Formats: sequence, structure tokens, C-alpha cells
Amino acid sequence: MSLKKLLAITLLAMSTSLSALASDVVVPVDPVIEGQEVPAKGLYFSSSFEFELSSEVEDVLQRGITLYFVIEVEVEKKRWYWFDRSICGIKETIRLSFNPLTRSYRVAIGGMTQSFSSLEGALRFIKTINNLYVGSYRNLNPEDYEARARFYLDTSKLPRPFQVTLKKDDGWNLNSGWFDAEIKGAGEK
Repeated sequence: MSLKKLLAITLLAMSTSLSALASDVVVPVDPVIEGQEVPAKGLYFSSSFEFELSSEVEDVLQRGITLYFVIEVEVEKKRWYWFDRSICGIKETIRLSFNPLTRSYRVAIGGMTQSFSSLEGALRFIKTINNLYVGSYRNLNPEDYEARARFYLDTSKLPRPFQVTLKKDDGWNLNSGWFDAEIKGAGEK
């Protein structure tokens, strides 16, 4: 590959990622599914995400309306003779809320709840997903399996008056779309 071609591809990738950040798109960083023995035998998803809340979304949060973020992960076995077979998957909802009386933010994932004094701290916690249990442990050959995931703000869980007046170009389109995640076996680095 020539140096000019490589430079053009690099510039295109950089401009795409910068425009993605500017248009409220969620950008995944190093998504991976790994087979682990600890804390419990299984497949675990880890990634971090880059996004910013628009002023409209922050305003709704400051009014006491809960925001719902969703992380979905799927692992499938590739088959050339038929449709791909689903091996395992998970859909986890992350709730972000603000309490005007205590001036604190709460993040709830599954049965765990944590409080934060600032929005930045709460978002930093939401943006980093570590060891999310996806399914039972299998020795996966990365050539035979593929994994994909997505992270998005679920606007369907907002109160109905907000859904009616919602405009996707007002910063409510926080969505990574489906992206591929690397698969690693237990002990692989």
C-alpha cells in the first residue's frame, strides 16, 4: 500500500471519528468478549464508550427525568450452510437519575445502585463497562464465532410528553449502532 493511500485512509478515519463525536454518536473503544474462570466461569464483555450529553438531554435529566441507557451483546456461531446460530447474549439497562433535593446523581445497573456528586462522575461510570456477564463459558475459536454489541439511549422509556416533542437532531440520538467485538479465550491476551 502506498504512503498516500495510507495517509488518506488515516485522515478519513480521523474525520469520521470526529464527526461521529460531534453528531451525538456513541463511539466504542476496544470492545472485547473474553472467556474467564474468575469471578465465575463464563463469557464477559468489556468496553468503554465515548459520548457527550447534549444540553437538551442534560436539561431533562436536571428536571428529575430518568435516562435509560441500554447495552446489548450477542455471540453467534458462523455457519456457511444456514443462518448463524445464537450462542448467548444479554441486554442490560443502565438507569441515570438526578435527585434535585440531594443534588446527587444515581446510576442503577441490575440490582446495584451507586450515587455520585457530579454528572461527570456518573457518566464516567456509565461509559466504562467491565466484565459484563454475557453467557456460560465456552472455549471459543474466534474464527468460528462472532460477537457484536451496541450501546444506546432508550428514548422509548421517557415520559410520553417528551417522546411526542422529541427531535432526533436535538442530541437524543445517542447510539453506537451494532459494532463487532473481539473474542478472546480464557488466558489469552
